[in-house]
Amino acid sequence: MSRLWIDCDTGFDDLVAIGLACRSDYTLVGISTVVGNTTLDNTTRNTLAACELFGLDVPVYRGAARPLAQEPQTIEGLLGEGGMGTRGKKLPAPKWQAEKKNAICALINALEEGPLTILATGPLTNLAMVVNLRPDLLDNIESIVFMGGSATTGNHTAAAEFNTFADPESLSVLLSAGAPLTMFGLNLTRQVMIQLHHEDDMRKVGTEMAEILADHIGFYLRLVEKENGKPMALHDPSAAAYLLWPELFEIADTHMEVELAGTHTRGETVCEMRVPRKGEPNAKLAVTAQGEKIMEKVMEILTETAAK
Repeated sequence: MSRLWIDCDTGFDDLVAIGLACRSDYTLVGISTVVGNTTLDNTTRNTLAACELFGLDVPVYRGAARPLAQEPQTIEGLLGEGGMGTRGKKLPAPKWQAEKKNAICALINALEEGPLTILATGPLTNLAMVVNLRPDLLDNIESIVFMGGSATTGNHTAAAEFNTFADPESLSVLLSAGAPLTMFGLNLTRQVMIQLHHEDDMRKVGTEMAEILADHIGFYLRLVEKENGKPMALHDPSAAAYLLWPELFEIADTHMEVELAGTHTRGETVCEMRVPRKGEPNAKLAVTAQGEKIMEKVMEILTETAAK
């Protein structure tokens, strides 16, 4: 069974991604946290709470508290208190603490033990630091499946998706090193929409865990339309869903670059699809998703988990 590592900046959609990944055929060996949606303290606390919610006995390691080359770009103002907004019930207080070993050393040790697939749902700072420190371990990274970037438009800015904007240098490091990247950008995640009825569907399960999930789903649905809510793209879980149901996605080769210097375009991912004619492929790009089927399967797993 293949081994899996999750690297995350846990807000609501990372929470769902963790819940999906732990139901995959992979063996989850560790989770690392990074500054992104919110501070490192918050992302670590949220990750520990997610493990508590889903009953996961897996070590959690604190990673980078700042990006490689800029100040942290957190968005608690959008995502709610601690980066984990809710309409009511909060995540359970975690019984465990993060490991004393830092995430960089822990991930290096995990790679030294053998091949690893990495699901990354936040800025790629931790992974870039590992590759910079131990480029000899690159061959043990089977795949980095990451949510970030966009082959079309951005969300944090007109050009850039948030995770990539938060630390574009880290993606540049991984591209330059030849890391095996598969990008799940906004062009893909906007095809996987969580609907208003999913909040009600979760409440109907009737358990304490279902109420917690429903309150977080409800907050997420109201990030933009505060009063009535609106369907929202399910970003990080789309990347996690690929680990469970790869047949529901179309993946294509691309030549990818990330903009580091543009006044208005910093963090933009430029994906040249005319490979190899216009460039050598250096990454894979998730292009299409069977969004409704994916959402059905996501909600099936969440409701089954909440019903126990």
